[in-house]
Amino acid sequence: MQDYSISRCSRKCAVSGRMLEPGESYVSVILPSGDGVRRVDIAAAEWTGPEANTVGWWRSEMPRAGSQKLRPAPNGVLIDTLSELLDSPGKEALAYLLALLLVRRRVLHEERMLDMSESQSSNDIWQLACPADGRNWSVPIVELPPARLPELQAELNTLLFTEE
Repeated sequence: MQDYSISRCSRKCAVSGRMLEPGESYVSVILPSGDGVRRVDIAAAEWTGPEANTVGWWRSEMPRAGSQKLRPAPNGVLIDTLSELLDSPGKEALAYLLALLLVRRRVLHEERMLDMSESQSSNDIWQLACPADGRNWSVPIVELPPARLPELQAELNTLLFTEE
């Protein structure tokens, strides 16, 4: 299997030569070119279908004016945010969701609990560790009420993504 580098959108229609407008649909086409491939962007209005030698194609939409691209927040920032959430009263559900995400991303790992006080059981607290820096967290396991899920999802999205 061979890897190919594919360029970003040219923002220009390869058929008409005009610039693609914000919100306009276009088709990106991958065509063979020498030992590699090349990308061609065509306004949806100009698209007549793939050529016989087309490797692949997909439909996209030009970003609207004023919209900003979101990129994932770095793992280090998310780990620090987890610490802040655990210190903030009322943020236990959000901290639990962020911890789940960091375990899923393999940034944090589950640790066994060695000493448990009599007032807590292993079902109440989730012990997590970061192998990169050795820090540990005790995350309360929270039952997430269905009515709060949209609100929690919106809050989590603001933590996970930052504007570019």
